Amino acid sequence: MALNMQIIDSNTMFGIHPTHRLDMSVERLLREMDKYRISASLTLCTVGVFHDHNRGNAITLEAAKAHNRLIPVATINPAMWYGSTADLQAIRGQGFRILKFFPEEQGWSLTSAAFEKVLEQSASLKMPVIVSVSTSGESTRVGEVARSYPAPVILGSVSLDTLSEALAVLEKQPTCLIGTHELHAPGALEMLVNRVGAERIIFGSGAPRRAIASSLAYVANSELSDDQKSLVLGGNIRRVLEAT
Repeated sequence: MALNMQIIDSNTMFGIHPTHRLDMSVERLLREMDKYRISASLTLCTVGVFHDHNRGNAITLEAAKAHNRLIPVATINPAMWYGSTADLQAIRGQGFRILKFFPEEQGWSLTSAAFEKVLEQSASLKMPVIVSVSTSGESTRVGEVARSYPAPVILGSVSLDTLSEALAVLEKQPTCLIGTHELHAPGALEMLVNRVGAERIIFGSGAPRRAIASSLAYVANSELSDDQKSLVLGGNIRRVLEAT
């Protein structure tokens, strides 16, 4: 699997996972990146998802400062957010360039007023967001949000079970993109490229909890052209980040 192009993994996470007894250390993530020639990874600490987003963001920032191939992703739990636009501005000023939300893992709804408030605050900063949309109806809700959101919105955790809904959203909302880390069905990637274009698809692996190899092979062994693979594997997320 020889890929002579820059690869950026948009979906990694390090730290202790509450349900998986795996080595999810920063060191293992970096080793996996070396093994598969990943140029950079968007990453965050599990503490920010499962415990305290403030502490998790601080740990993420420390890791990114120590390893310049790690691009820090901020996460906010709307159910525990009492901040202002100025607080989000401070988060961005620390070096975070993208926000990620985990409604299922944290037990809140995408229809919650608290989530809407965070989005209103982040909209003023034009920060791109990634939203985990693993269950039915969530992509539709995110698509509604994207209508007025002034920055790219990435649908994360889309699987075969939710692909049809996500595709309908992508076809209606040109500012929405889709991550690949749950897409392993034969032909799904090619279908997405044919329907919405390679410019709307972003590679992610779920490393180190999940193997980079299988996610990378899914793109590398697809019927996409080299130019399309280059966009999916790095060009698209680089464009999103450079616009912030």
